[in-house]
Amino acid sequence: MFNSISPLRYRWPFAAKFFFFLLSIVTLVAPIPYVFFKPGVPDNVTGKLIEINDAPSYKPNGKLYITSILVTNPNSPVFGAETIYNWAIGPHVVRPKESIYPPVIKGKTVERDSRAEMASSKVTATAAALNYLGYKIEEIYFISDIRDYSEGVGKFRRGDRVLRVDGDVITSFETIRNSYADRKVGDEIEVEIQRNVDGADKVIKHRVRLVASQEPGAEPNKPAIGILIGTTAKFPIDIDFNIKGVGGPSAGLIFAVGVVEKMTPEDLLRGRSIAGTGTITPDGKVGGIGGIEEKMIGAARKGATNFLAPRANCPDIKHVPKGLKVIPVSTLQEALTALRAPDDFRFPTC
Repeated sequence: MFNSISPLRYRWPFAAKFFFFLLSIVTLVAPIPYVFFKPGVPDNVTGKLIEINDAPSYKPNGKLYITSILVTNPNSPVFGAETIYNWAIGPHVVRPKESIYPPVIKGKTVERDSRAEMASSKVTATAAALNYLGYKIEEIYFISDIRDYSEGVGKFRRGDRVLRVDGDVITSFETIRNSYADRKVGDEIEVEIQRNVDGADKVIKHRVRLVASQEPGAEPNKPAIGILIGTTAKFPIDIDFNIKGVGGPSAGLIFAVGVVEKMTPEDLLRGRSIAGTGTITPDGKVGGIGGIEEKMIGAARKGATNFLAPRANCPDIKHVPKGLKVIPVSTLQEALTALRAPDDFRFPTC
């Protein structure tokens, strides 16, 4: 006899329905603390992006791409609807804003650091290429920024040339880091700089205490001076990199390969489309970068067949786009050797 009884249904009052409707709308349009990563459009360095002045240059036979990722600007608002969209489609990555842009570092500072890293990558790439080709260069390391938490505030200035750190003569980025690697936060060290004062170079020594690094991804209580180091050099050949709107240090390897390709008659590309990424030091060592898989996707979309990747990034590579051969390298020499290999050569992979 109960078959004819309908199940009870709770009817929401109009006010409650309207409230949850507004709540849903607000959730979609309200700014939230996330950032997006997605593949950028690779730039071909074999065109006019690299210009060799005051030296013979040769036209490349093929294409060589630097790769990039598009990351939400730290000062740009991100909305709930965008987050859902980027979660739903691939190959976009959504991450909490604080994991990429810590609150201690301001958005404008992040942008300035990114531009400084790109400027340094151009210098280190030129140095690596010219060193490989046998030219003699003089490397210069200078202070590009002083963090607010550094005890160097008021002592150092942007543009100061770094000569010695804790007694060690500075000849590379590594010597700066290694000079206080065995020290602890709170230890005092001496930094010797050269500053132009009234048109004359003056050597100045400052003693500062090491502080805990507050840079993104830094280990807890990692000792730091709290300064960023840029690099420049005196080169026997003038090389211009005509690129705008791209920041960070990850184009160094491909910049260096591009310089070698243009300055030598050897046909390294052989009509192929090659892409890659990686930082580089003046002595040709290749370092890891972020967003490796997004950069590989961008390269595959552009038609690249080979991708030069830092060996340090091998653990980060889980998926390789179809038709793309990934070649891990640790030095500029390894990258050039890989390009010289026959097309059917089986490279070691990650």
